[in-house]
Order: sequence, then structure tokens, then C-alpha cells
Amino acid sequence: MSFADLVLQNGSVITMAQDKRVVDAIAVKDGKIIAVGWKPEVARLIGPATEVVNLDGRAVTPGLVDTHDHFLEHGIASAFIADIRYPKAKSIKEIKRIIEEKVAEVEPGKWVFANVWDETLLEEHRYPNRWDIDPVSPDNPVWLKRVFQMGVANTRALEAAGVTKDTVAPEHGMIDKSEDGEPTGLLRGRAVGLVTEVVPEWSVEDRMTALRKACGDFHSVGFTSVIEPGLMAKGIEALRRSKERNELSMRVFVQVGFLHDLKEVQWAIENYPIGGDDNLRITGLKLAIDGGVGPRTALFYDSYADDPGNTGGQLLPTEEFREMTLMGHRSGYQVAVHAIGDKAIDLTMGAYEYAQSNYGRPDPRHQIVHCYFPSEEALRKIVDLGVVVNTQTPFLYFLGDSFLERLGPERCEECMPLKTFVERGISVGNSHDATVTPPLPSIGLYSSVARRSIRGEVLGTSEAVDPWTALSFYTLLAAEHCFMEDRLGSLEVGKYGDLAVWDRNPLTCGVEELVDLTCLRTYVEGMLVFSRE
Repeated sequence: MSFADLVLQNGSVITMAQDKRVVDAIAVKDGKIIAVGWKPEVARLIGPATEVVNLDGRAVTPGLVDTHDHFLEHGIASAFIADIRYPKAKSIKEIKRIIEEKVAEVEPGKWVFANVWDETLLEEHRYPNRWDIDPVSPDNPVWLKRVFQMGVANTRALEAAGVTKDTVAPEHGMIDKSEDGEPTGLLRGRAVGLVTEVVPEWSVEDRMTALRKACGDFHSVGFTSVIEPGLMAKGIEALRRSKERNELSMRVFVQVGFLHDLKEVQWAIENYPIGGDDNLRITGLKLAIDGGVGPRTALFYDSYADDPGNTGGQLLPTEEFREMTLMGHRSGYQVAVHAIGDKAIDLTMGAYEYAQSNYGRPDPRHQIVHCYFPSEEALRKIVDLGVVVNTQTPFLYFLGDSFLERLGPERCEECMPLKTFVERGISVGNSHDATVTPPLPSIGLYSSVARRSIRGEVLGTSEAVDPWTALSFYTLLAAEHCFMEDRLGSLEVGKYGDLAVWDRNPLTCGVEELVDLTCLRTYVEGMLVFSRE
């Protein structure tokens, strides 16, 4: 008899298989699952060298699959950047304090960065500006990032970027100015690039440090795989070097991007063809057609409730967007498009339909990223074209209050229509879009079931799902997003021994307990990569 390398027993082994089977033991050998079942049958595989883990009633799930998190960017933020997320910073005064502490750690002249503020949650209920930040950073350029394509630069950063009262904003960008015409430091859309393009690049060693940090952070919450949505040359090179050094313990599936025009799509196709292995693989191209709800740049047919006349912005001309999508589709990539507003989603589905009608291809499984406000027509096309929906339920928790303020409660009733997606047979993946929100699947599960914001506001409980379905967004269905459903996403014989051990059973604990769900151990191919004990 061939004995197992690892056996976990005496707990709730949530297989996430189609039959929703829950058993009490699992065995792994040579990185693959060789048995899932009840203790008497699995115990026969225990040999002299088998590591046996007594779960003592704890739960096991498949290692979680994260379908959209900026993995390298998270690592950089975790290792080097100040965290000003609510509730760490509840006011502009607290943001200033955090920046002041960070400035004290670096030399004069060095850049200081902070992520991610949301004015809706701040006591002052307004955007920070450069005059807030300048007193605590007289000698250091500072960049404060907000959610997607928005940020604040202090005076030193604006000077480094050459931004003055006479600077003209780039197309699809905005430079906020005071009544006397001076830039406030707030940049939106592509105007963000005025500052980010002059920021010194992170070194190779910085990136290596960031990837090690990211692996540890993601494993500590049960993740074993991630779709990295938007890396260009240097980020991809960092991943490859990390893998060569045997430092990449996460499975990473890369979408090349963001790509802004046809030339960049052609560059990606020529330099980063699809390929790799189950640990690091190029799979897709990343585009964006609109912005975000908080900064009022997501593209809608109707105006924002708190900004009449503003319907958001379209980042790419429609015809060029369609041709970019077709070019990637024809070359065999999974094309992933950031689309939040109803008009943006319709444009995206039109581009996917255009691509498929011009070049028929079986199961391209293109990914629509966010997809918060789909029209009925868009839902029909998602089903017909086999598009997968990658959404971010943690946004309901961390950003839900800003959604309510920007759009009003009635429109938010249908935000992220999870139940509708599932009822239509659409494959849903869940994620956090880190660094926008932290990678906390406990919050993702809670938000899918409870649909409450961090302040307790309700957003469309009619679209809530049950805990098993919520967990499938990180496992069974999520694996489909990276074409790995035959190897990941459920605990079945022959699949990888990627496992997460939890302090409680997410299927049976109370809804409010999901917020505190804690990962105790994480395994990749049966090897322990994280332990809280």
C-alpha cells in the first residue's frame, strides 16, 4: 500500500464538490489528493512517515482562489506604503498623523506613499488636499492613493510632476483646482499619471521583498492561487525571478495590462504569449473601459445622484476598444475588462460579441471585472457568450457607504446582483482588488451573505446568497476563471492538495461570525506554507 504524506482528520472537510459533500478526513500524497472521506477509510493510508493533523472539529476547505487582486502591488503596499484605510484613519487629521510618522522614517527628498482613503468615511467628509498634507511633509513628495484612478499629491509631488495652475489635464483626466486656479493636489482619471509617471521605480530587490510579503499575507487568509490583473514587463519579470528562486509559493495567473491602445495590445501579444505552468502562467490581457463609483468615473446612462449631469467617463473610444478586444481574442487570450457602470458593461459585452462574431472560438471564457450594474441585455449576453463575472463583494462592506451616497439606495439595491448571476448559471469569482480593499475572504463571505457596509447600511439583500454559494465564489467557480477547475477549487481525488484550515465552519457558523473567520493553516500541494499555531 502507498501511504499518504499528509492526513487531516476529525473535522469538517468541506469538499466544495458538486454534491456539496462534507466529510471528516482527507489524505494527500505527492502534492495530490488521494482520498477524501470518512476517517476509517482514510486512516488506512496513514503510514510511519505520514504527517497526521488532528483538526479537533475545525474546518477544511480547498485553498482559496482569488480572481482579481493586484498581488505585487499589494506586496509593495504591505512592505513599503502607509496604510490609511478606514478605520485606521477616520479623519484627515489622522491621515496627516500617519503621513507625518512615515516622513520621519525616510530621508528628506524621498517619496512617501499611502493607500487608500475614502472621503465618505472621513469625519470631514471631503477630499484631502495638498494644503492638508504640506505641513507634515515640507521636504518630501507625497502621493495618497484613493480607489481606482484618483489620488492626492502634496506640493512637492506636484512640483516633481511639473503640475501648475497652467497645466492642461490629459484626455480622460481631471486636475482639480481651487477658485484661484491653483491645483488642489487631487487628480482624477488619467491625470493620475502626471504624478505616478515621475515616481521612482521600485528596484528588483524591492519587488522580490514585496512578492515574499504578498505570499505570506495571502496564505495567512487561506489563499493559494491568485489572478494578477494587470502587470507590465517589470512586474512579470519580478514574478519570474521569484519563481526561479523558489520564493513564489502562490499560484499566479497573469493578465498583462492595463493596455491603453492597439499598439500596447500588439506589444503584449508579441512579448508575452500565453504559457507557463500551474504555478505561474500568462493567461490574459487586461483592459478598462470606465472608472469607479466613489470618484464618479464609472460610466452610467443616468447621472450620479449627488452630481447631476455627470454620468462618468469612458476611457477608450468604442471602435478602438472593440478592435483591442478582437485582437486579444483572436490571439487566444482571456480578455478581462474593468467595467462597473451599466453603460460600461453594455460596451464591454458589445466588444465580446464583436470579437466572437468576427472570430469564432470555443470557450474563450472572457472575464468581466466588477460588473456591478449589469442591464438585462448584458446579463443575456454574459450567458450566451460564456463570459465569467469577477466581482468584489468586499466593496459592499468597505465602500458601500460611498456607493449609497453617489447613487442612492434604490440603485444600490441591484448592485452586484449575486443571486441573479447564480440563477442565470453565470460563473462568479470573488476578490478584493487589493490594494483598494485588503485581501480578507472573511469579509468577502460576510458581504455576499449579509450585504452590509462597514457602518451597517444594507445594500440589496434580495441579491444575497447562502454561505455555500459565497464560498464557491472563492473555490469551485473561481477555479473556472483561471481554467483550473480540473485541478483546483474542490477537494476531490486527483486535484492538487491545496488546503485551508479554519477556526470554524463557514457553512454553519452565524452570519455575523463570518467577519471573524480565521485561517489557521494553509497548504500548497500538501506542503505547509502558513501556520497561525
